[in-house]
Amino acid sequence: MTDVSNVPRVLGNRYEIGDLIGRGGMAQVHLGYDTRLSRTVAIKVLRTDLAADPMFLARFRREAQSAAALNHPSIVSVYDTGGQVDEATGVVVPYIVMELVGGRTLRDMLRDGRTIEPAEALGYTRGVLDALDYSHKHGIIHRDIKPANVMITPTGQVKVMD
Repeated sequence: MTDVSNVPRVLGNRYEIGDLIGRGGMAQVHLGYDTRLSRTVAIKVLRTDLAADPMFLARFRREAQSAAALNHPSIVSVYDTGGQVDEATGVVVPYIVMELVGGRTLRDMLRDGRTIEPAEALGYTRGVLDALDYSHKHGIIHRDIKPANVMITPTGQVKVMD
């Protein structure tokens, strides 16, 4: 996994950064590789321009701490967190290392015009509600449930992200 200069960008002397696989308002998600555990991961990196803003930095760190505290089959697992100095700006940019989930987002499935049968929709809804129930019992409110933050694995399992 390399960047355009063909030299791996590495975070925390451990995580190689690969291709961009997702983007949100605060961060970008890259395919990554954990060199210590020899596994593919997803790495969410706060945008450099926001990393210097104390409000965004605190919000990103809260997200990382909250997500790392949860362990549920319908919630994307967080493996690690950290920060690395951006050489161009001198700003410490935080990152979250997460489980890489195969499949498609519910948003992409709906955009493709795919018909989702009622029983299948009920199963997806149940998975999301189970994840929310678990997180609420642990004092964490998601605040951004939407089809783009719900992955459906090839086996039909729901994984709530973000």
